[in-house]
Amino acid sequence: MIKTNYHTHSTYCDGKNTIEEMIKRAVEVGIEHIGISSHAPIAEESHWTMNESMLDRYFAEIEKLKNKYRDKIIIYAGMEIDYFYDQGLNPVMSAHMERLDYFIGSVHALGKVDGKKYWYVDDAYEGVINGVEKTFDGDSRKAVEKYYAILSKMIEDCKPDIVGHMDIIKKNNRDDILFNEEESWYIDAVKRFLAVAKKNGTVIEINTGGIRRYGIECFYPSYWILDIIRDMDVKVTVNGDSHDVEGVNFYYDETRKLLISKGIEYIYTFVEKEWIKTKF
Repeated sequence: MIKTNYHTHSTYCDGKNTIEEMIKRAVEVGIEHIGISSHAPIAEESHWTMNESMLDRYFAEIEKLKNKYRDKIIIYAGMEIDYFYDQGLNPVMSAHMERLDYFIGSVHALGKVDGKKYWYVDDAYEGVINGVEKTFDGDSRKAVEKYYAILSKMIEDCKPDIVGHMDIIKKNNRDDILFNEEESWYIDAVKRFLAVAKKNGTVIEINTGGIRRYGIECFYPSYWILDIIRDMDVKVTVNGDSHDVEGVNFYYDETRKLLISKGIEYIYTFVEKEWIKTKF
């Protein structure tokens, strides 16, 4: 059984439940470790990220809850922090990194519309199409290869504990409308990225949250990528990317069965500042 979830959101960002409500649900369903990982503040963003003014309260609340639930569950103070192609790891967090037990590094931004506001790979379909047109002259392959290159640079520059939803670039690719995952160039881009993850000992999350919100096509990473992860012996953990209490262990049983069927029988869990190989 999978008993950890290091990717959870709350009302501090775009989640629907409080931190304590998420922790209570985790206890109820037998989760042993929970990481609180709100979206870090981003300048000029508000509807899905924290506000910088909330940071002190955020860390204080997590510390309080660590003590309150210390006999029931291990709680970690984390953050999902964006890496930007033009400024590196979100600079707002530079003064706060030592307050974190761990962090998830994610890439959402691939360009700016009219050189001003970022567009994100998980925007609504129309926004992504417009972004690819503006930034990459409509060339989806260039956009995808750039995405994986930025992910790789994030690992090399910042050494995140976990890479969030590694192939979220596919979110708007239903019916291969933007690209075909079976084409050799796409497979090569994935392999190059995973080679960087392997070299740096970075943990790749198996993310079940996309399924809950967008359907089975948004299981991250795609099933065939699990075969490469197994063959390259890349570290993995299973996370819910949970935005509400129902998502705390959503699709966990199915994911365990899937991973075992792929020959992946170990995940990595966070114990005293180290990622430990753990059998299911």
